Amino acid sequence: MEVIMERDIHTWCKDQGVDPRQSICIVGNFAGTTDDKVIKEVQKLCGVKIPCVVDKWKSATGDICAILITNQEYLDSSLIPANILVEGLPGRRWQIMCPIEIGETEGEAQVAIGDNSSERLEGNYQNAGDSSLPRAATSNITTESVEPQVEAVMDKMVSHFERWHYEGGYRRLRVFSGIIPVPNEEEGYDAWREAAVQHSEEWRCPEHIKKQRIVESLRGPAMGIIHATWRSNPDGTLKDYFNALDYSFGTIEHVWDILARLNQTYQEPAETLTNYIYCLDKILYNLRDKGGIEASEIDEKHIKHLLRGALTNNPVAQRLRCSAVGARPPMLGELIKVVKLE
Repeated sequence: MEVIMERDIHTWCKDQGVDPRQSICIVGNFAGTTDDKVIKEVQKLCGVKIPCVVDKWKSATGDICAILITNQEYLDSSLIPANILVEGLPGRRWQIMCPIEIGETEGEAQVAIGDNSSERLEGNYQNAGDSSLPRAATSNITTESVEPQVEAVMDKMVSHFERWHYEGGYRRLRVFSGIIPVPNEEEGYDAWREAAVQHSEEWRCPEHIKKQRIVESLRGPAMGIIHATWRSNPDGTLKDYFNALDYSFGTIEHVWDILARLNQTYQEPAETLTNYIYCLDKILYNLRDKGGIEASEIDEKHIKHLLRGALTNNPVAQRLRCSAVGARPPMLGELIKVVKLE
């Protein structure tokens, strides 16, 4: 297959009359696939909402080796993966390339570089795919002319690093299988689910990648539950996966059950105030996962139930009751700090 560079894609976009900032190029083996299949896979990418096939690049043998896709909005290349696994075609991977114009405008070099640094910079451009930098233009160096090109090279290096981090630079979850008693090398369901929910909210990637990462940590009966869920609903969301696991391994509670438990949770005589705060925090986030409250309401509910359920003779709680009137509800970390200071 012939090599396709980012600058070739930029020229391809100009020839087809589409905005390079709204376009991407899919490179790979398209044998046995249709345009609808390509569109479906591209729609899973972050930021690609309404993709449209613009043109196809054929190799010398007549096989399609690249497809140009455009979109109605500008695309953030840092949120687009470097490659994707094609669903339904095991082992097949398509490369995602964004059009980038490097070092030239309308076929003319923008910068003139001299001295000993010219040869090094020329070599960098040839490694980056720009082998057309003329030797005659490597004179009369100025700092102002070099800086834009150095910035372009640095931006490309950062982009490659971000794509590497997106693909594999993340910490995997502990294994969960649903076997009782819990094996030593695995997590219990409550601890695993808490970590899985937090990680899935922090990952900057499309939902289908998040589902793959969650499934990577499952084994045994838990994997069987997800397989059954996927067979019954191939387009299921990450929330559907968590719900299926909750029904099988977690405690099934309605929103009203959690609210009742929250209203009946009080500080025990031998319980410290910080432990009571942690208990309330766990119930409130469980209520949020069930759709009972919004994330923005957690801090307000936290301080409200803390002041209501804390022991009346607790001096720390009494001080909080006096200082909480009309004040902004503190976050969990601030609340723990105030309690320990008191």
